[in-house]
Amino acid sequence: MPELLSWLMVVLRKIGALMAQCAAVLFLAGCSGKGHPATGILITNLPAYGSSDNLAGVVWGADPTACRVAVFINVPPYGWYSKPTCALALTAIQPDGSWSADITTGGADTNATRMAALLVSTNYDHPCVLGEPFLPTNIFSEAMASAVVTREYPGVRWIGFSGYNWWVKASSGTNPLGPGPNYFSDSTNNVWTDAQGWLHLRITHRSNQWQCAEIVSARTFGYGSYRFELGSRVDDLDTNVVLGLFTWSDDPTYADREMDVECSRGFAADTNNAQFTVQPYSLSGHYSRYRVPAGLADSTHLFTWQSNSVSFQCQSGGYSPNPNPTNVIGAWTFANAAAVPQTGDENARINLWLLFGRPPADGQEVELVIKNFQFVPPGSPPPASLSGLSAPPNGPVQFAIGAEPDWRYLVQASANLLDWQNLTTVLATNTLVPFRDNRLMAADQRFYRTVTLP
Repeated sequence: MPELLSWLMVVLRKIGALMAQCAAVLFLAGCSGKGHPATGILITNLPAYGSSDNLAGVVWGADPTACRVAVFINVPPYGWYSKPTCALALTAIQPDGSWSADITTGGADTNATRMAALLVSTNYDHPCVLGEPFLPTNIFSEAMASAVVTREYPGVRWIGFSGYNWWVKASSGTNPLGPGPNYFSDSTNNVWTDAQGWLHLRITHRSNQWQCAEIVSARTFGYGSYRFELGSRVDDLDTNVVLGLFTWSDDPTYADREMDVECSRGFAADTNNAQFTVQPYSLSGHYSRYRVPAGLADSTHLFTWQSNSVSFQCQSGGYSPNPNPTNVIGAWTFANAAAVPQTGDENARINLWLLFGRPPADGQEVELVIKNFQFVPPGSPPPASLSGLSAPPNGPVQFAIGAEPDWRYLVQASANLLDWQNLTTVLATNTLVPFRDNRLMAADQRFYRTVTLP
């Protein structure tokens, strides 16, 4: 039997390679899979606002004896602080990769809104952070991996979109905000998701005021591929309307770590209607314009951020790792390594706003649909492992998928190892993802496999 299972794995991995994917397979008698050499850190226990519970998480791909976790919290309006204390600035990692840190050791710590956990070596010796407006850039540059998360706190509206949490931007009183400047609303008239999970952003005119829309990811993603699939035309946008798909940090370092895809017809003498940008756009060679064809309602705009380059692309339709050249609308690579932003505490953002705060030229409200957002970490797609099988006679079948966070895994089932049925796509939000199959087939045997999507 071991030889048979080994042979089956070889065949399935060949199939996966032809699909430009990686596969793991599980027979009802056991499982198989290998780990992946990537290094990462994840916050798995984010205490609720006002709670005194510990911040906790997991590390993978690192030697627990040679690494530590440097934890920080941001308490408005006071700034960032090292935790638990300056005397105990590093948190130990357990042999299984887990870690836990006390983040409420004094003052207004329970009111912290942002948390950061950085995987560092045991010889980390940066000064204690006490009330800094931003975490020092050299701390991020020294870290092997980092996780920065904003937790839900009072007075802010939150939504779920594409498997991630986002907060909705809103102006305070009569104070306009950038970009624009504009008034931003967190109303369900401006930002909502529909029954398909698609995001709707709308510029409205309410109470004699034009109000724009923006969502901000709760967490920092870092290096990797950012993909935004649109469900609306952008070639016919009003000349004063801009759709932004981008990263941003309030830390002014690296021009706020801003990289943009913007759809706009705001340049009167330019027949293009979109652009790729690595800020500051005013510097030579920092942006490239392109044209989304007329009438195209489904397009994917993406950028792949590495430490020494940023590669942009626009495709017609949904994302493809190897698109037909005729489906590539625009492409550009920013290869000025010295000017590429380095990851820190940036967030992904999606907004719909008015150029210079000017009302739409036609006086009409504007609505756009974003079908989905995907973030994919750098590197090759890692295979998953399947374990913890539970298969009672009448179901349901349950098992765990050993995964790497942020990768998407297609779960398939078969009764004969030849005909595979797609069950669902799982976004890994932890290193172990539970799976439950209530749809049993009329067969004496059942196989499962996961395919890592590119």
